[in-house]
This record gives sequence, structure tokens and C-alpha cells, in this order.
Amino acid sequence: MHRLMMMLAAAAITVAGVLGQAAMAASADPKIVRVGGYQFAPYVSFGEGGTGPHGLTVDLIALLNRAQDRWRFQLVPTTPLRRYDDFARSRFDVMFFEMAGWGWSRRDIPLDVSKRIATDREVFIAQLYAGRDKSWFAGVRATKIAAMLGYHYAFADFAGDPDQMRRRFDLVLVNDNAAVIELVLLGRVEAGVVTQSFLSRYLADRPNDLARLLVSDQADQLYDLRVLTRPGRDPDAAAIYGLLARLDRDGRLAPLWRAYGLDPVRLGED
Repeated sequence: MHRLMMMLAAAAITVAGVLGQAAMAASADPKIVRVGGYQFAPYVSFGEGGTGPHGLTVDLIALLNRAQDRWRFQLVPTTPLRRYDDFARSRFDVMFFEMAGWGWSRRDIPLDVSKRIATDREVFIAQLYAGRDKSWFAGVRATKIAAMLGYHYAFADFAGDPDQMRRRFDLVLVNDNAAVIELVLLGRVEAGVVTQSFLSRYLADRPNDLARLLVSDQADQLYDLRVLTRPGRDPDAAAIYGLLARLDRDGRLAPLWRAYGLDPVRLGED
């Protein structure tokens, strides 16, 4: 009987050890962090023909996942108009390369906002005709303009409601960034408003279109891009910014930023 009791005790210790190791392994699994992303080239683009999302945000997520094992960042698709409701319903908890002034502040949505991680800008474009120069853009607000559905533009006082914007301006609102440029080149609209980094990449791939476009010197708006997170969640905006700052110090962010037409921002310095 004594020997049996000792055998049972040993078995119990073995089982407890196995369970303890399993618990430790489970606790070591990285926490899933859901990152919202909508069509916003070159940051996020959803490919046609079944191809997956790509862009700077997608590449940054991959870099963050390689650089640490505490969190596992995953992209959650949304749309420019739906992003606020999806965030409120906890479909995702983080957005990269976003501005609080793009509809978040007006909705009084609580946010944790990081320091600046990137800068960019939006410019107007038009077809280049003989006799037309950049002074033409002084009256661009009165022309027929192609723009993105759900975006917030300075010329429209950052209003995001499509009906309100159409009442004030002659707009063609589309869901694809390249379509804005194509509508201008086809003469379907007089002007378009596009993100500078996307325009630069678009023209690098299509150099013949460069001679067909007039690009404004003055920006419609300057982007001051940051990380937005849900308050009280782990990781918060400061923790993610800290990860990015470490990657920046290691020289791993600047090449990625440049690949997408952005000027690197020294993180950790404001």
C-alpha cells in the first residue's frame, strides 16, 4: 500500500508538471493585436483578382511581428466610412498612419494617440494642356473633382459625409486611389486630389503619364500620421511607438518608409 501511494504521488507530480509547462507555454503565446486597414494607398491597398492586401502598413506589421514575440499584429480590413463603427464594436484596436482629425474627433471617440510616425500630403492634379500652368489650381474648388469616398479633405473643411460634400462641391467619389488619377487622365473630371506618396509611386510605374499631368505645388493638406489605439488596451500607443522607435534606431524603418515614397521621420524626437 505504501508503495502504491508513492507511485500515485509521483504520477500526480508528473501530471502537475506537464500541466504547468502547458500553462507556461500558453501564457507565452503572443497576444493578438488587430490592426484596422482601409483602402489608403500606399499604406494599404486591396488588390484585384483575389490578391491580398499590400502596402506600407502590411509590410510594417510583418516587420513588427519579426522584431518581437509579445504581440502578434494582424490586419483587419475595413473601409474609410466603416472604420469608426468597426473600432467602436472592437473589431480592431489599432490603426497605423492615421489622424485623429479624420472624423475621429467629431465623433468623440476615445483614442490613445502616439507621437508622429510619418508625414505625407495631398495634392491636386489636372491634365496638362498648352497654356495651363499651376496658377489654374487657384480656382480648383469650383471644378469637377475626383476624390476618395470616406476621406476627409481640407478643401471640404474635413467633412466626411458624402452627401454633405456633394452638396457643396461637384465631386466624383470613388473607392480606388488609382481611379482618381485615371479619371483625370480620361478627362472625366477636371481635377483630382491624391496622396503625394501614392502619386509618386504611380508615376514611377507609368512614366509616360508624368508628361500628361499638372501637379499643384500647394498641398490640400499635410499629413501628420500617428498610431491610434483604444485607451487602456495592451499595447497602448506609447508601447507601439516605442517598438517603432527601436526599429528606427536599428535602421530598419527608414528603408521601408523610402520604399513607399515617404521621407523618414526620426522617431523618439518630436
